[in-house]
Amino acid sequence: MKISHKKVDIFLVILISSIVIGLPIGIYSYEHQSVREDLPEDARIFTLTGHTEKGWLLGEIQAHDVLSLGLSETPFKKPTLTVSKGDRVVLRLKSSDVVHGFSLKDFGVFINDGIQPGKTVLVSFTADKTGTFTFSCNAICGDNHKNMQGTLVVEV
Repeated sequence: MKISHKKVDIFLVILISSIVIGLPIGIYSYEHQSVREDLPEDARIFTLTGHTEKGWLLGEIQAHDVLSLGLSETPFKKPTLTVSKGDRVVLRLKSSDVVHGFSLKDFGVFINDGIQPGKTVLVSFTADKTGTFTFSCNAICGDNHKNMQGTLVVEV
């Protein structure tokens, strides 16, 4: 029995399309599911994305989302995270461009191994003291490294 080349071509197109579309979706789903399983249910979860030119950004940001092509210089807006004393805080740290570090010294949080672009680093701690605390990048990441800061406010 002879198989026509047209049927083989259609089968190969469907197979390759399934791989090209399905693989990234599968990887994305796996990463988000595996990261989600590790988080305490009662935790206050924040996602911070490091970007060399824009500093720490609240949320999951891709490099192309902040690309300005030099057309408009937007001022740095340092993120503020607000929690209550006693809250379990989980930070999902990401990088949209280069390797960043992270430091929240008042709670003993230091990421020295680097936050690689495309990877998620989880940091968890209990907000056991009240006040206003600064977090920053602790790896020299570019000319605007000094702007890689944000604020954690722990209220009563």
